[in-house]
Amino acid sequence: MEEKLYVAWKPVYEIGVPIIDEQHKKWVMLLNEFHNTVRNGSAQIFVEETLNALFDYTEYHFSEEENIFRENEFPGTDAHLAEHQEFIKTLKLLKNDFKKNNLLLSLKTMDALKDWLINHILGTDKEFGNFLLNKKP
Repeated sequence: MEEKLYVAWKPVYEIGVPIIDEQHKKWVMLLNEFHNTVRNGSAQIFVEETLNALFDYTEYHFSEEENIFRENEFPGTDAHLAEHQEFIKTLKLLKNDFKKNNLLLSLKTMDALKDWLINHILGTDKEFGNFLLNKKP
């Protein structure tokens, strides 16, 4: 079956911090891989592997981003951390849905993840990027 992009990377998603922009691109790529694996009816083991890769990378990315917050004394750190925790919670729900073979709920949860990711990058991540870019050296 033809690979279809669930989320197409757009330049507008760049926040101007190269390390974070690269991680966001990889994150989008993993979300696309997971979506295609589910959509293509791949074997459960492949779906589980891509879901676990997405979850692990999300935790890694959030940890990296949160370290940059602390190093730069970003004033929006607490609110941003709360958003990250909410996303992790949603990913855990997706993992639970998958274990229960609840594909319909998984697809709805996946849509929520996609919407969250785009809104988060365009909102609070852009805010953070602007903070870093405008910070006095």
